[in-house]
Amino acid sequence: MAHLVKLEDYISRYQFDLNRYSSQFTRMKKERWFYVKSEWEQLQYDSTSAEEILEEEKGRFFGILQKVKNWSRYTKKKKQYEDIDESVSHLTQVTFEQLKEEFLHDLYLSQLRWASSSLLEESRLHPKYKKDDWLQFFAQKLPDNYFLMYRPVFSVKQAPIELEIILISPTEIYCISTLEGEEHSVFEGSSDRFWIEYVNETRMKRLSPLVSLSRMTGVIKPILEEAGHSFPIRNIVICKNSIIDNKVQGAKVEFVDRRTFTLWHEKLKKHPSPIKSQQMKITSLLLSHCHTNAYKRELNQEHIDGDLN
Repeated sequence: MAHLVKLEDYISRYQFDLNRYSSQFTRMKKERWFYVKSEWEQLQYDSTSAEEILEEEKGRFFGILQKVKNWSRYTKKKKQYEDIDESVSHLTQVTFEQLKEEFLHDLYLSQLRWASSSLLEESRLHPKYKKDDWLQFFAQKLPDNYFLMYRPVFSVKQAPIELEIILISPTEIYCISTLEGEEHSVFEGSSDRFWIEYVNETRMKRLSPLVSLSRMTGVIKPILEEAGHSFPIRNIVICKNSIIDNKVQGAKVEFVDRRTFTLWHEKLKKHPSPIKSQQMKITSLLLSHCHTNAYKRELNQEHIDGDLN
């Protein structure tokens, strides 16, 4: 899973110590999966009835749940044993694929929490992000050698500027603009400010995604140059469900549509390089130029536990 280091103008713990929290999140992910997968395998292997398992496993399983207590299903302290009963019963019924999906979903909620809070402050997370398809795709479907900034708000000459998607790999920065069209429609790409979407026998004008890409590179390049950093920037337009008829002349842009989306995704997933120091420096630099809107939070034990998981 990619590290969601910035979401809109929300406060992110990554902006305080990128190295610490990226390592901590990767370690937490591996530990959670080890415990959950091990317990699921044990319950599937044991031929004893679920009722007998429950009495034998309750003490050991409760200790495991304590290590993953940040999961929403296990956070309530009341009726702890009743929760364990339900959890064991649930684990005996789900398939391995369902287990992985639930694990990824719960971890995704942790990503949102890490991208909208720190120890002392938090931002108001909009509920839409719990079901945002593109955010879930980039956060869940890429390995953890990527840093993701999703619709970050940069401060440029004291003015906030909202960008689209910035993905920082070990070797380059991807500025990504998504194009949402009707299923199987065709976009006529050009250098004009507006593109044409052909749906059945109708034509619709759509704002060119190149406008967004130009704005992103116009913000990022000066930041890198001023800091004396040289790092490749690649511009990408993604149109997952439609076709792009590319007629853009001279623009250094990669177009990914429904014909090439799967291949493009597989290529990103197989990036061989681990996180690099230059990548960390670039990400920290960009985070330092982001606008943040947050408020102080009241600390209690639940908040502290949440920050440790």
